[in-house]
Amino acid sequence: MRKSLAIILILSLMMGGLFTGCKKTEVQSTESQNGKVTLNIWWASQNQFKEPLLEAIKEFEEANSNIIIEPEWMPNFDYYDKYKIALTGNQAPDIVKIDHVFVQSLGYNDQVYDLSQFEADKIKDKFISSTWEANMYNEHVYALPFDANTLALMYNKDLLDKAGVKPPATLEELIKSSQAVSALGEEGVYGYTIPFDPGKSGFLSYQFISWIARNGGSILNDDWSKATLNEPEVINALKQLKSLVDTKAAPANVFMENEFYAGKIGMLEMGPWHVPTITNPNAPANFGIVPVVSLKDGIDTYAPLGLYSLSISKTSKHPEEAYKFIEFLATNEKMQIAYSKATNLMPTLKDAYTDEFYNNDVWKIFIEQLEKTVSRPGSPAWPQIDEAINIAIQEVLTGTKIPEDALKDAEEKINKELNKLK
Repeated sequence: MRKSLAIILILSLMMGGLFTGCKKTEVQSTESQNGKVTLNIWWASQNQFKEPLLEAIKEFEEANSNIIIEPEWMPNFDYYDKYKIALTGNQAPDIVKIDHVFVQSLGYNDQVYDLSQFEADKIKDKFISSTWEANMYNEHVYALPFDANTLALMYNKDLLDKAGVKPPATLEELIKSSQAVSALGEEGVYGYTIPFDPGKSGFLSYQFISWIARNGGSILNDDWSKATLNEPEVINALKQLKSLVDTKAAPANVFMENEFYAGKIGMLEMGPWHVPTITNPNAPANFGIVPVVSLKDGIDTYAPLGLYSLSISKTSKHPEEAYKFIEFLATNEKMQIAYSKATNLMPTLKDAYTDEFYNNDVWKIFIEQLEKTVSRPGSPAWPQIDEAINIAIQEVLTGTKIPEDALKDAEEKINKELNKLK
């Protein structure tokens, strides 16, 4: 009898605990449903990049009290490798602001959300078309454009005037003007500088892609299945770049960007992030800006497209809320203008350019160039493509190989990588 009572008592306690546990789980589930959603976003850590985001977060959270946005400040923009590792380890942020050239690769690998499911196409017409298309893969959009950049030809008015030449509009004029400045014979003064790239920033290949486009060529074929580097247009583009060194218009093996801002270099192709440098009243020289030069008759003066876009990681547990936030950021004209003014990058929203800030000769050139851009192909093999092109260019500029051989070798390397994707 005592044993039976003991068993009954134990069972009663167990059942009570079980029901109590069920009630606790039910309460926790209700709290989770009624609680706030927290979203993480990776963003550059410099103050000029931080402040506009923090203002936007404040405005968004006031209008969406159920969502908390937590930025994680990244040391720079080139964190693609870190992001890939985070995705693999299920440690990725809900939202990432990333170079557009990696977006298609992430889409191909099903690592970011196809934004079409959130009806992103409804806002397509708000953006400059080139910035929207750069985020597409297989007719689906995988990121919303946020800030853009491109290149124009900056020049030193004082040096060009002293050499008796005008800002160039063609390659022939660029060589002639650069030679004239170099011929001044002043110590450390050259007419032009090419972005030799001993590191892996990709700026040299970024610039060179537009030289290819201005010759009517491309890096890959239309469906990105094969490299087209060994075509006459690409070979000619590399020969043109090499001619600047051969004619003493530009120094070999060194990028003299800082020397340009110090008043020692006649010209270089550079982006809007240096607008404050060339417009500073206390600058050591008078600077000007014109569109990039024409390289072939009948071909438009394309400049390269730089673009950072907003994607949602497939690891995010709250994709709907994440999309709500990135749409808010990407279509918020006030936010885009504030961000662009702070960073001297360019809005991707068409209407943003009605702001008085852009109503001057320097910004008008960059706005004009943004309508004439070529984007880097966002193939999943882009990192390998970029490396192969970079190596080929530097081999030619340093005299290690002739353009035909360097580009043939680069094409073979790239095709091996592309074949892995089939």
